[in-house]
Amino acid sequence: MGWIDADGMDLPVVGIVSGGHFFSHFYLLAFPPLFPILRVEFGLSNVELGLIMSAVQLGTFLQVFAGDVVDRVGGKRVFVAGVAVTAAGIGLAGFAGSYLLIVFFALVASVGQSAFHPADYALLDAASGPESEGKSFGLHNFAGSLGFAAGPAVVGGIALAFDWQTALLVAGGLGLGYALFAHLAMEDVHLAQMEARTDGAGGDGGVDRDESDAGDDGAGKTSLRDPTLVALFAFFFVVSLGGFGFHSFTTVLVVDGFALSEATASTTLTAFFTLSAFGVLAGGVIADRLRPHLVILPALGGSAALTWAVAAGLVPAVPALVIAAFALIGGVFGLLIPSRDRLVNAASAEGSTGRSFGFVFTGISLAGVVSPAVLGAVIDASSVWTAFWLVGGSFVAAAGIAYVVATDRVPRASPVPGEA
Repeated sequence: MGWIDADGMDLPVVGIVSGGHFFSHFYLLAFPPLFPILRVEFGLSNVELGLIMSAVQLGTFLQVFAGDVVDRVGGKRVFVAGVAVTAAGIGLAGFAGSYLLIVFFALVASVGQSAFHPADYALLDAASGPESEGKSFGLHNFAGSLGFAAGPAVVGGIALAFDWQTALLVAGGLGLGYALFAHLAMEDVHLAQMEARTDGAGGDGGVDRDESDAGDDGAGKTSLRDPTLVALFAFFFVVSLGGFGFHSFTTVLVVDGFALSEATASTTLTAFFTLSAFGVLAGGVIADRLRPHLVILPALGGSAALTWAVAAGLVPAVPALVIAAFALIGGVFGLLIPSRDRLVNAASAEGSTGRSFGFVFTGISLAGVVSPAVLGAVIDASSVWTAFWLVGGSFVAAAGIAYVVATDRVPRASPVPGEA
C-alpha cells in the first residue's frame, strides 16, 4: 500500500507519475536550446527547425490508442514504456549525423510521448480522493513545468560545455534510468481499481452516466463524439498553439528580436517555465476551490495581454527585463492548467479516464505539429514579433472556447467541478 494522506492522495504514486511528467516535458524541450547550434551546423531555416518540434509531437496522435490500452491493461506498464521509448529516441538523436536522422529520432521519441497523458491521468485519478484531485493534478503539472524549465538549462548547458551530441546522450540516459526506477517502485493503482470494479460489477459499477453517453466500445465508455469532449479538444488545440510558440521560438525572439545572447535566450525560456511551474502549483490549490472557468478565463486574458505587450516592443532589450517579462507570462499561464484538467476529468465516464484524456490531449499533439511549422513560416516571411502577436491571439480564442463550455452552450456529460 502507498502512503495515503488526509485528503486521500497516494503520495508515492502521485510523486512517481509526476516525475515521469517531468521527463516528458524535459524531452519536449530537448531540441530548442540546440536550435542556434543546429541551424549553423546543418544550415537549417526556421521552418526546418520548427519541423523538428513538429516531429516531436507527431507520434502523440497515438494518444487515443494509448488511452484504450491503459483502460485495458492498467496505467503502469504504459507509463514505464512511455518514459523508456521517449528517452531512447532522445538519446539516439545524439548519434545523428544529419538533419533527417534528427527528425527520425524525434519521431521515435514522440511515439513514447503518446503514453504519458493517458497513463498519467488514469494513475492520478486512481491515486487521488475527491478532495485532492486538483492538488494531484497541480503537483503533476508542476513537475511537468519544472521539466520545461530544466530542459533548456540542462541540455543547453551541456551543449555549451561539451557539444550537442553529448547533451542528447546524457538526457536520454537519465530517462532510461528513471523508467527502471518507476518499474520497480510504483504500484499500479489504476489496474487495482479496474480489478476492483470488475469484481463489483454485479452492482451499478460506479458508473453514473446515461447509456446514451456510452461509446462504441460498450457501456461506460466515453464517446469521442461527446460534444463536451469535442469542445475541450478544440480548447486544448487552440491554447496550445500559443504555448508551443513560447516553447519553440522564445530563444529565437530573444536572439533575433531583442539582439541578446544565446545564454540569455536559454535563461529566458528557463525563467518562463520555472514561474509557470509555481503558477501550476498555486493553480492546483485554487482548482479545488473555484469553478474552472473562474481561473481559466483571467489566466488566459492576462497571458494574452502580457504577450502582446512583449510583441508591441514595450519591454526594453535589457536581459533582466526580458527574463522578468517572460517569467511573469509563464506564472500567469500556469494558473489555468489544473483547472483545465479538472474539466476533462469531469467529462470522463468511469473506466474511460485514459481514453478521454488521450482524445483531448491529442489536441495538444495537433497544435504541436501545426504551431512550430506555421509560426516558423511566419517568422521567415515577416518577423518573430508577428509570430508572438499571433500567440497572444490564440490565448484570446481559447478563452472564448472556455467561456462557451463554462456557460453550457454545449451539452455537458457530467457536472463541472464546483457546480452545485
